[in-house]
Amino acid sequence: MNSNFNNSDDNEGKIESSPPSSSIAKPSKSKISTKEISPYSNHIFISTLPASLYSDKRLIFIGDVHGALEELDALLEKLNYSSTKDHIVFTGDLCAKGPDSLGVLRRVRELGASGVRGNHDDKVVRWKGFLKSLEVEVGKEVEVNSESVPKDLKIGSEHEYMAKNITDDLYETLLSFPLILEIPEHNLYVVHAGLLPDLPIADQSPYDIMNMRNIKNDGTPTKQKHKGHAWTDDWNQAQSRSENPKTIIYGHDASRGLQIKEYTIGLDSGCGSGRELTAMIWNEDPKKRELVSVRCTSKYKVNLDDSD
Repeated sequence: MNSNFNNSDDNEGKIESSPPSSSIAKPSKSKISTKEISPYSNHIFISTLPASLYSDKRLIFIGDVHGALEELDALLEKLNYSSTKDHIVFTGDLCAKGPDSLGVLRRVRELGASGVRGNHDDKVVRWKGFLKSLEVEVGKEVEVNSESVPKDLKIGSEHEYMAKNITDDLYETLLSFPLILEIPEHNLYVVHAGLLPDLPIADQSPYDIMNMRNIKNDGTPTKQKHKGHAWTDDWNQAQSRSENPKTIIYGHDASRGLQIKEYTIGLDSGCGSGRELTAMIWNEDPKKRELVSVRCTSKYKVNLDDSD
């Protein structure tokens, strides 16, 4: 357990500390992804979280929920959540893998929570955008085939099903979550997957922000964790030399579990694969930040894994 955090349950997820500086790979010259932006993504690139939403409240960050409504409700209860005393920020991937993605979206909307778009959320948005272009009504069956569907959308996927059944208000909730949420009062960025330290924020690739896990030796981001090194190594090294360091809170990287480093905090503890759902109660003092987790026992889709 990292000594800079208090864990509310002795049996909850492992917390990995930062490696010694000598073991961190030297930052490489980054290259953004060449993947094209889908015309159906309809994304907001960056937003700033209004201080009025959290200035007199606890600021709570929650990792990837992946359709686990019962677990989310259990986590809220364990946090003693109060709408008048707390504001919640989700790190993306509210959707897919779990049993009730639409229920999770309804709960998030009821909470008035903030968040960022994850790669699975983005697939639902892109499917919905495509179907809206065909003027398909909610719940109405429409015949689609490999020739009519954009190549980046998978026919028969869970994301297609969600897009066909999501209501307009829940779709608008997904649309309202940006790729990057900035919290300047705390020198924070919230993203789903990661950012590159040697590129201006405005030049970052939307695909990389939602998908990257590692940086290959040639500086190219990749979602494959077996190629290159973790992007967090470069970010932490760069921020340690900065006069105005920024901390990133992110999700996505469930296979590595909770990753607590000086300037990066990874909160995906694998709820989408039946492990845990984790929240972090923010405090400027790292020693006073608190991690709270619940076990995830719902039935999850076996055709989706941590690599997606």
